[in-house]
Amino acid sequence: MKKWLTYVSLGVILFSCVFASSTLSSMSRTYEGQDAPVPVYELLQDPESCDVSIATGAADAIVQENLAETHAVNDVTSIVFDFRGYDTMGEAFILVTAVTGSAVILYRKNSRKEDETDE
Repeated sequence: MKKWLTYVSLGVILFSCVFASSTLSSMSRTYEGQDAPVPVYELLQDPESCDVSIATGAADAIVQENLAETHAVNDVTSIVFDFRGYDTMGEAFILVTAVTGSAVILYRKNSRKEDETDE
C-alpha cells in the first residue's frame, strides 16, 4: 500500500510539473527589454529627478520609484524589508520550524536507541 501511494504521489507531482511547464511556455513574455539603459550615475546623484514615465520594466520602475515609496537608498534592502517583509518573515518562520522539527525527530530516535541498548 505504501509503494502504491508513493507512485501515485510522484505521478501527480510529475504531471503537475509538465502541465505547469507547458502552460508557462505558451504564455507571452511580459518584459520587452529596455529601450535605453538606466543612467545609474545620474540616478545616484539626484534620484528624485528621474523620469518615471519611461519605465520599460519592473526593474526600472523599482529603481525610479524606490526613493519616493520607501525613502531607502538601497533598492535590495527596501524590497526585502519594505515590500516583502511579511514574506521574508514567513520564510524565516518556516525555516526555524523545519530545523526544530528535524531536531525533535532526531533526538527521539537517538533516545530510543539508547533505551534499547541499555536493556
